[in-house]
Amino acid sequence: MRWLIGQLHLSRGRGVVISLFAILAAVGSVVAPILFGAITNVIVDGTVGDSTMNWRLLWTLLGTQIAVFAVVAVLGLTQGQMLTVAVQRSVAGLRERIEDKIHRLPLRYFENTQRGALVSKLTAHTDNAATVIAPVLVTVPTNALTLVVVTAVLFVISPVLAAVALVAAPVSAVAAVLLARRARPHLEDRWTTTAALTGHIEEELSARRTLQAYNAEEVSARRFDDLNRKLFTSVRAAQWTGGSLPPVLTAVNALVFLVLAVLGGIMVVDGHLSLGAAQVVVVFSQQLTSAVRELAGFVTKVQSGTVSASKVREVLDAAEDPGADTDVAVHAPPGRHARPPEIVFDDVGFAYEEGNPVLDSVSFRMAPGTTTAVVGTTGSGKTTLTNLLQGFYTPTHGSITIDGVDIADLGPQQARAHMAVVTQEPWLFTGTVRENIAFGMDESDDVSGALEDSHAAQIVSALPNGVDTVIGQESENLSAGEKQLVTVARAIAAAPQILILDEATSAADPRTELLVQRALHRLRAGTTTLLITHRMATAALADTIVVLDDRVIVEAGTHRELVAAGGIYARRCGLGPGTGTPITGDLETGTEP
Repeated sequence: MRWLIGQLHLSRGRGVVISLFAILAAVGSVVAPILFGAITNVIVDGTVGDSTMNWRLLWTLLGTQIAVFAVVAVLGLTQGQMLTVAVQRSVAGLRERIEDKIHRLPLRYFENTQRGALVSKLTAHTDNAATVIAPVLVTVPTNALTLVVVTAVLFVISPVLAAVALVAAPVSAVAAVLLARRARPHLEDRWTTTAALTGHIEEELSARRTLQAYNAEEVSARRFDDLNRKLFTSVRAAQWTGGSLPPVLTAVNALVFLVLAVLGGIMVVDGHLSLGAAQVVVVFSQQLTSAVRELAGFVTKVQSGTVSASKVREVLDAAEDPGADTDVAVHAPPGRHARPPEIVFDDVGFAYEEGNPVLDSVSFRMAPGTTTAVVGTTGSGKTTLTNLLQGFYTPTHGSITIDGVDIADLGPQQARAHMAVVTQEPWLFTGTVRENIAFGMDESDDVSGALEDSHAAQIVSALPNGVDTVIGQESENLSAGEKQLVTVARAIAAAPQILILDEATSAADPRTELLVQRALHRLRAGTTTLLITHRMATAALADTIVVLDDRVIVEAGTHRELVAAGGIYARRCGLGPGTGTPITGDLETGTEP
C-alpha cells in the first residue's frame, strides 16, 4: 500500500486538505443529529403540559442546523471535486511513468510476457489500483472519527444504549475480515483470467484471416468460452463473497435497531431519557453501523487495489535495458557517422537461453558503404545478428563495434540513432501515409522525396486522399507489397547511415520486389547495409556474402568467389565452378523457386 501511494505521487498538502475537508464534513454529520434531538426536545417541552414554546431557542437551533447542513454540503462538494482531480492527476502521472518504463524495457521482456497480460497491467490494473486513494484519504479518517465521536456521545447519553449499539461493531469487523480473506483468491483469479481473455481476443482479431482460412472459428470460440466461463466463475465468487457482507451488516443493524427502539421507548416512558436523546441514539446507531460497513468495504477495495498494484509493480520494477535512457538526445557523437560507418563483428557469441548458443565466435567486417548479405538455413542465427547490431541483446562474448566504438559503450539509443530497419513483416500504425513515412522524422521534413525514391508515389497517388489517406496494419486499401513500399519510404526518409534489411522482399510479388529492390539499391548507395535474405538473386548483389551454418560462419566472400569455391553456398545455389546456372534458387532449401 505504501508503495502504491508513493507511485501515485499524490501531493501531501492536497491530501491533507482533502482529508481535513472530509473530517469537517463528518463532524457536521455528527453535530446535525444532536441539534435535531435538541429541536425535538424544545418542541416537546413547548407542547406538553403548561410550558410555553421557546420560539427564540427553536429558531436559533433551526438556523444553526440549516447552517450546518449548508457547510457540510459545501465541504462535501469541495472535497469531492478536489479528490476527483487528485485521483485523475495521480492516475495520469502513473500512466506516464509506465509508458516511460515500457520504452526502457529490453526486448526479451516483451518476448516473455503475454501481450494481453501487459495491456491489462497498463490499463485496467492501473485504474483499479488508483481506487484506493479515495478510501485512504476519505473513508478511513472520516469513519474512524465517526466511530470515536459517536461512541463517546452515546456513552454520555446512555451507557446502556451505547453498549447495545456497540454490539454490532465487533460482529461486523469479524465478518469483514473473514469475507475479505475468502475474496482475495477470487480477485486474483479474476484479474489473471481477465488478462488471459484480453490476450486471446487480441490474438483472435489479429489472426482473423488465418482463423477463417482454416475454418478454425470453432476452436477459437471454444477457447474463448473456457476463459469466459472461468472469468464468470471467479467474478461471481468474488462478488458473492464481497456481496455477503452488506446483508450480514444489515441484519445485525436491524436487530440492534429493534433492541434500541424497545429499550429507548421504555426509558422515555419511564422518564430516564428524553425523546430527543432517544432520537439521537437511534440516528447515531445507524451512523455507527454505516461507518463499520464503509470500513469493511474499504478492506475489499484495498484488497482489489492491492492485487492490481502488484501487477503494475511487476512492470515498474522490471529490469531495464542497460543503457536505455529516453531522456538522452539520440544523436551521434562528434566525428562519428559523418559517412557510412565501418561495422565489425569480433568473436561474437550469443545464447537466448543459457547452455543453448545461437551464435558461436562469429567474426566479419562490414566495410563503410558496402552491403553484406547473411545467408543460411532457418534458425542459423541470421536475425539474431540484426538484433545484436540494434542493441536489443548483448553478446554473450565478443563485441560489435561501429567505427571502432563498442555498441556496449555507445549504448542502444546512440547505436540506433542512425539506423533504419526494413523487416519481412511491414509494420504500420493507424495513421496517414504521411505520418507513417515521417515516423521519427522532424515535423518540418517533407516526405515527397522519400515517396519518389521508394517508388511508392504511384501507389499513394491512387489512394483516395493521397498521402493523407489513413492506413494501418490491418488496412485493406493496401496490399502486403504496397505496405512494404511504405516502410521502405520510411527508411529512406530517415536518411540512415546503417541499413538493416531482414527478408525485406521475401513475401513480395515479382513486380513489387523489383520496385523494393530498386529503392533499396538507391538507399544502400549511402549506407553500410546488413542484408538478411534467402533469395540467391538478392544475395548475389551484395558486396560480401557471409554464410552461417551451425552457429558459425563457414564461408565468406563475393558471389563469384563462393561459387568458384564450390562449398555450401554453391551447393545451395545449385551451382558449381564454371557453371552458368541462373541465380534464382532459394538459399534456405537449395531449390528452385
